[in-house]
Amino acid sequence: MRKLAFALVSVSVAAASVSCGKKKNGGSPMGLGQLFLPLKATVPKGLASGSAAGLNLAPQMNLNAGTAELAALKSRIFSAGPTDFMNTIKSVDSRLAELDKRHQEGARKCIGEEAKEWKLSGLPDATGGMTGTASFWFQCVETINVSNVSPTTSLTIYFGRKDGYSYLAELSTNSALGEPPTIATLGKVDDASNKSEVWQILLTSEAQTDASKRHALWMYVLGDKTTQNFEMAVGGTGKIASVPSASEGPVSGVGCGIRVKASPTFVYGVGRFHESGSGDGNAGTSGETCEDEEKTVCASTTDLLATDATNCSSLTTFGASIPKLGYAQLKGSEENKAGYALGLSIVKATAMPALTSFNDEASK
Repeated sequence: MRKLAFALVSVSVAAASVSCGKKKNGGSPMGLGQLFLPLKATVPKGLASGSAAGLNLAPQMNLNAGTAELAALKSRIFSAGPTDFMNTIKSVDSRLAELDKRHQEGARKCIGEEAKEWKLSGLPDATGGMTGTASFWFQCVETINVSNVSPTTSLTIYFGRKDGYSYLAELSTNSALGEPPTIATLGKVDDASNKSEVWQILLTSEAQTDASKRHALWMYVLGDKTTQNFEMAVGGTGKIASVPSASEGPVSGVGCGIRVKASPTFVYGVGRFHESGSGDGNAGTSGETCEDEEKTVCASTTDLLATDATNCSSLTTFGASIPKLGYAQLKGSEENKAGYALGLSIVKATAMPALTSFNDEASK
């Protein structure tokens, strides 16, 4: 199965408007929270050990170890390579740290401005509907260069702080078929880096004119160091193909709607972990509609090996913010393509308030 890139790689922040030599009009540290730290502290160790983000919390093990369902999730989402979610989030924090350094070298006007709200509605919700909402508060906007990808792509970063929380959106569109993907990463974390929430959306390129091949992959992850709680949901509308191509992708590889909740000891998973069906899920077969039975799994966090279901009895109820991402919910109809249309509006920053460029320096 082909894996999909959940993040753009090899990005570099352009050091525009930074003076060389002696620092002038330097700003104080921005004080942004780090999305990565709460996730690192709470993600099941057996999943995290596959990441390239310095997460060797447990001995490396064969990706086929543990329950088949969680091993598949580890291979798709938490393993070194283009789909490595944890490494993606660590990279996001690194880019913000680089922007913070630039601000300290030369104070930026936007940092002192009032945060503006970007409110999203019609998001996937906990009941399997599309009634969810979320607000993000931004002060600054910055476009950075992306190297080593073709076609040439730019990544726009929005960030800000309000009422003890830091907010981020990284949005990238691609006008051509193939890689890199069209992607959005949205995050919220308290300034102390104790609790973070991340939405990630991956879309077929808008250049795909065949509406039946416009797919959407969605993921939501929450990590709370204070309560030692980790929860996530992932799902998509892509279909498996034995020989996928840029014009047909993306191939989801993330199942037909999965939710996971973990304590420091046990991890509980529920959903349709595979897209399999007759014809391997290709168009025109029952597999495309994700008709496999929903499964539940209870396992040890350290090795993902199955354990008695009673050990997960306290993990079966998900928080109100955790969406129930399902194939039918995200697919919608051929006319509205619910998950794709909403994801595209987010990637295009529809209704984003006017923000000051990070390149604008504060008055001396």
